[in-house]
Amino acid sequence: MRATRAFVEQALHREGLLPNKNLGQNFCVDEGVLRQLATALPLNGRTVLEIGPGLGGLTEQLLAAGARVYAVEKDGRLWDFLRRDLADEGLTLIHGDCLKTDYSFLPPDFVAAGNLPYCITADIVTMLLTMKPAGMLLMVQREAADRFFARPSQKNYGPVAMVSQLYYRAALLCEVPPGAYVPPPTVTSALVKLEARPDAPQESPKFLLKFAAACLRMRRKTLYNNLTGTPALKAVLESMGLPADVRGEALTPEQLLTLYRRVNEN
Repeated sequence: MRATRAFVEQALHREGLLPNKNLGQNFCVDEGVLRQLATALPLNGRTVLEIGPGLGGLTEQLLAAGARVYAVEKDGRLWDFLRRDLADEGLTLIHGDCLKTDYSFLPPDFVAAGNLPYCITADIVTMLLTMKPAGMLLMVQREAADRFFARPSQKNYGPVAMVSQLYYRAALLCEVPPGAYVPPPTVTSALVKLEARPDAPQESPKFLLKFAAACLRMRRKTLYNNLTGTPALKAVLESMGLPADVRGEALTPEQLLTLYRRVNEN
């Protein structure tokens, strides 16, 4: 099994590798945690995009669940290690930056998974939302996990919370302590499952993310000031029963969607 302290430490020593802090490399050594993540959605026969396979701990569990895995690894050392050490007909390894890779080969019902590097979690989640996978299985910093569940006017309520809640039902599977990693991070992590909502909007998440960011450009300013120049905004707010001085952070995800639709009708 790859998700053990002995395997990770021996592999790093044998390959002469040091975890790259700049790439957020913290390898999970709790097999049970990774199995829980890989079995949170039915994956048998499905295509999974794995972000940052590292030493292959989660990859192994995804393959065991019957998934066809495309794993994108930025670190050439780890990509070469996996190429030699984890040969599987169900696995395709891609050497590249996950934020710059062309994913046009993925089917519409693919699932995204990964132990995401803390330093670029927000960028990766935003990218995945625009790709609209059928589901996501993510290991992230607990603070990042909380953003999926944030409610209006809370400090961590932002475009990711607003848009993800329109398209997905999120569930917090468990917390993961620092000791479950080599090397241990300084924060607690969490497993999050996101499953596509059957009533998700038809609009592209990309446009809603952009609109949400505009509504929250200056959090302490009113929505009207943030969307200066938007035609008939006052009339739209009035039609929605919202005060003229409402702030973007006060909008529910559903109100954001309604506002987006009505603004674009005028």
